[in-house]
Amino acid sequence: MQRFFFSIIILSFFLSAKNIEIKTFEFYDTNDSNITINTIQNKKNDFKPLTHKKQLIEQSRTYWIKIKLNEKLPTGMYLLKYEGFYFNNTSLKPQQKLKKYRSTKGMIIDFYHDHRRDDITLYFKVLNSIPYKQPKVMLYKYDEYYKNNILSPDSKNYFLLFGIIVGLLIMVIIYNTTVYYFVQESYFLYYSLLQLSLIFIMIYDLGFLTLNVPLFHTVSLIGSFFATLFMRSFLNTKIYLPHIDKVLLFYLFLIFLDLIHVLINQYSLVSHFNLHSIFGAIYFIVGFLRLQQNFTPAKFFLIGWSFLVVSIFITGYIGTPFGFNFFLLGPPLEAIFLGIALAYKLKKSLNEKKEQQELLIHQSKLAAMGKMIGNIAHQWRQPLTSLSYSFMTLREAQKQNRLDGHYLNKKLDKANSQLEFMSQTIDNFKDFYLPNKEKHLFSIEEASRETLEIMEYQFQQYHIEVIVNVEQDIQLLSYKNEYKQVLLNLRSNAKDIFIERKISSPQIIITINHNVISV
Repeated sequence: MQRFFFSIIILSFFLSAKNIEIKTFEFYDTNDSNITINTIQNKKNDFKPLTHKKQLIEQSRTYWIKIKLNEKLPTGMYLLKYEGFYFNNTSLKPQQKLKKYRSTKGMIIDFYHDHRRDDITLYFKVLNSIPYKQPKVMLYKYDEYYKNNILSPDSKNYFLLFGIIVGLLIMVIIYNTTVYYFVQESYFLYYSLLQLSLIFIMIYDLGFLTLNVPLFHTVSLIGSFFATLFMRSFLNTKIYLPHIDKVLLFYLFLIFLDLIHVLINQYSLVSHFNLHSIFGAIYFIVGFLRLQQNFTPAKFFLIGWSFLVVSIFITGYIGTPFGFNFFLLGPPLEAIFLGIALAYKLKKSLNEKKEQQELLIHQSKLAAMGKMIGNIAHQWRQPLTSLSYSFMTLREAQKQNRLDGHYLNKKLDKANSQLEFMSQTIDNFKDFYLPNKEKHLFSIEEASRETLEIMEYQFQQYHIEVIVNVEQDIQLLSYKNEYKQVLLNLRSNAKDIFIERKISSPQIIITINHNVISV
């Protein structure tokens, strides 16, 4: 692997375009912030050469940079690569088709130069210098710089490929936003916003929009912000890696502070100190640790994130080996594997919810069973008391020699009646809680009275009067037990309210006619 990367670096070195000599590269610093691009030429004799150790770091000063091109520079398209500073104004004319963007290993402007009409002296007003970096500029012929590229940035195929990639990422954004809307899992929303930020970063990095440095830094910070939020939510670091989660929270706080810094000072400290790369490595560590904890989606996350990071590394530190910008491939490959990881995580979450649902159903069944046993106990209390009383009277009659055949049969009949009632109670409860999968034609009045029998003892205990008014019975083709359960719940809730509010003379009235059932 080391030999492979070394070979790419050597190859990119030999394939690089030849740097055209710049005659002079000078700077001018002043306290006067009112100097404009039209008046700076009056100060051309005040410019000083930029030494190797010179840095434009005093924020209270206004800096200008002057570049003088070779007088024999032929007409054509040129590319100026610069580093160590940002600028927001230049003496280049509109007809020179200035285009400013980021590219491999630096920031770039390309422009058209006509040796017959265009000035060879260029002025740039420095927006912000980059601390600890010496300003540098290099000039190349546009065609020579991109001659080894498979796709030139101004070719139709380059635009077509970029359009396909952006279209794919937009589809990913729409899909994940839709999934978030339905399942309300935050990591889908964070991933959509991350992809949206990535699209804007690609637009700036690949030169499809003129570079606005503060805006680019803002978009990069927002992308890092949502990448970190996605990481925390998707990998559940708060639960499974609490110590690393605190580090990620600290990074989120740094990003927030740096966003304020960009608004004030127009450049990013996070970008300058390369914290994006440091925390990009931390993302790998988090993914690997979660994989060690048998979290399978982390495998696809690591693969997808590797494609993105490697493409950024090759583009930023090697350039365009084999004449191709690998940053075009990183985001779509990352989107594919992260899409698999998200789908796997969603399936896992749905399975967990299903298991929880089944557990709740099981607990509900146990609760219903307990309720049924309680109701049976209530219903049996009176007949058991009656049976106990019958046995006592039989024993007393025997002691007093009054136990004749007629008296014995009378008590036995009464006892059998109570036993039949108890048996019928069990059958009623068994049928009540037995799920019916087929519809049957049943009488609403009959089902209502059967439900009343189930809670009859409880109503008597709390002196609740239940009245069933039947104006016209209804024959309904439906699930009888479901109707009885609904009616039972209504009565049970009414009973609880009566007890809670201490209602005097409580009544439940059920009215049945040909088209209405009211409780």
